[in-house]
Amino acid sequence: MSNTTVDLPVDLNSEDDTGLPWGFLDESRTPAKITEGAWIIVGSASTQAVAQVSDVCDGVVHVRPLPGSVASHAALLSAMA
Repeated sequence: MSNTTVDLPVDLNSEDDTGLPWGFLDESRTPAKITEGAWIIVGSASTQAVAQVSDVCDGVVHVRPLPGSVASHAALLSAMA
């Protein structure tokens, strides 16, 4: 299990009609950080991924997760800090 803090809870195995996983903006620990194009950590307590925010509409956030571990994308996250 990872100790990485998730920015946005997302079920990485679910997709809607856009073909992308999604979560609710009001469940984010820092909603102001969730903007189109931002790199964030998504997932759950047991599974995380780095993802780019695709869009935010009516409180629903679509993301494009990257393959690989959160650590392997540390540079993207650092650039957003």
